[in-house]
Amino acid sequence: MHGHAWDGVFTLPSRQDSVAKARHRVGAELQRRSVSDDLCDMAVLLMSELFTNAVLHTASAQISCEVRVTSAHVRLDVHDQGAQDGALSPRCPDSRAEGGRGLLLVDTLSEAWGVTARAGGVGRTVWAVLPRI
Repeated sequence: MHGHAWDGVFTLPSRQDSVAKARHRVGAELQRRSVSDDLCDMAVLLMSELFTNAVLHTASAQISCEVRVTSAHVRLDVHDQGAQDGALSPRCPDSRAEGGRGLLLVDTLSEAWGVTARAGGVGRTVWAVLPRI
């Protein structure tokens, strides 16, 4: 099988204009893997939320994304580089509320999601799992 032609990992600059690229990469990969259109749309929406959250709320220069497809699930991982000096970057409360709504959407769409510290202690990984129907 040519499953390893693209291992589902890509890295983009931490900028708002990278969100569309991340969406496109996820959509293209899932279509190539014969994932249903509905699931594809949901995964693209999830990636959009997770990537936007990392751009807005971390001081990352780069954001890495991972897409894994199994017979039962599609899993998205978004790895950020964290905030500088371990502190949350200062943001006005409005943008935090916005991010909170985004993660509420992630919670609604996904079967499970969470945040884990990255190996090496720099940054974190926000992941979400969607069931394949």
